[in-house]
Amino acid sequence: MTTNHRAEAEEHLKVAAREFLAPEGDPTHALAAAQVHATLAAGQTAAVDAAAYRHTIQSLRFALIRHVAEGLALSEGDEAHQHALGLAQYLDSVGLNVDCEVDAHIEGLGWGDPRDAWLSPTTRREKWLADCKSPWDDTPA
Repeated sequence: MTTNHRAEAEEHLKVAAREFLAPEGDPTHALAAAQVHATLAAGQTAAVDAAAYRHTIQSLRFALIRHVAEGLALSEGDEAHQHALGLAQYLDSVGLNVDCEVDAHIEGLGWGDPRDAWLSPTTRREKWLADCKSPWDDTPA
């Protein structure tokens, strides 16, 4: 069972206020308890904030991975492909290498060999034409 330290601190402050207003009341104990709970509540808030930040960072990381993967694999022009490649290279330069995750996302798209996605669309087209013999080509193999 978790304790909501903020609510506990507020309850102790209410008790301290009643004790303060009472003719023979002594709010010292209630104020001390309120201070302890307020201090603990600050830690709870920080933990919640850290979890929220962690979730946001993971979401942004996934968005970047998806953007790079789809930009590499699905771009039809060299310029769009170069933007995705440039983003991947920038992420590498700042210590956020996402190449493995990008490759996994490309495989998840059912696109084919992820290594080919890193080639520009023009280079991929030339490679494909070199690998595939034209059915109209009469020269013997």
